[in-house]
Amino acid sequence: MVNSKRIQLTAIELSPDLVPADQGRIEELASSILKAGICFPPLVVRRLGDRLACHRFKLLSGHQQYYAAQKANLKEINALILEENDTPEIEAAILNQIQPNSAISEVTEEQKQEQTTDPLAFDSPASNSSGNLTKTLLQQLLEQNQAIFQSLKEMEAALVNINAKLNSLPLSQVSLSTPTTMLSASSADRNQPQLKIRLLNQGSEAEIQQWLINAGVSKKSSRKYIKKIIESRTQSPFQSLIHLKEILKLKSQTLAKLEKCPVPASLSFPL
Repeated sequence: MVNSKRIQLTAIELSPDLVPADQGRIEELASSILKAGICFPPLVVRRLGDRLACHRFKLLSGHQQYYAAQKANLKEINALILEENDTPEIEAAILNQIQPNSAISEVTEEQKQEQTTDPLAFDSPASNSSGNLTKTLLQQLLEQNQAIFQSLKEMEAALVNINAKLNSLPLSQVSLSTPTTMLSASSADRNQPQLKIRLLNQGSEAEIQQWLINAGVSKKSSRKYIKKIIESRTQSPFQSLIHLKEILKLKSQTLAKLEKCPVPASLSFPL
């Protein structure tokens, strides 16, 4: 079953016979990805093993987007994932839509005309059995990416408006909130994944240790973990709790506890 999600760039294996990347195109894509946080068309990958046990993928399409994501210093990227047991017909159907100009299979003139009038029409006769499913999946992904892009544009416009209003106020009327007042007393608010990532990247050793202990990690283990966290964040900031799991080699049960545990009520870094 094909699904769409974000995966770690380091989990993707490239084919050794890839053609050299167009550096000019890579620069353009990197700039676009930095603005939107996603790439479109998405990468197409196939999982190299069982869905539950394997988290390595072979890149089938989108090597320029892959290089652009590296250029943009992203840790994760959105991708369409084909599972180990997905048929070659499904793979051909996906690739024919992601790469309409690629010779995945022989295309007749009549099919080319259909593709011109309907961007989501399927080119390969072999893909007819899975065409409806794949067409629906790609349509949903396109709508999702368009919605994300629109939300980002609206957020950017809202921030510009807020900054303009703040700049027009006398300094005496601008109230600066302290970190403690900006944090909600609700543990649900303090359980946001983004807040935990900021804690890992900006929090003090004492704050990080308190969070680990609250999640059920022993003091001895927390001291060992903190040392690795501090060393790691100086080289590359944490992007997700999955990144933390890989660095600390945590068990799934420990990661689950950290996901459920809110950060301490008072933090030293500004939010």
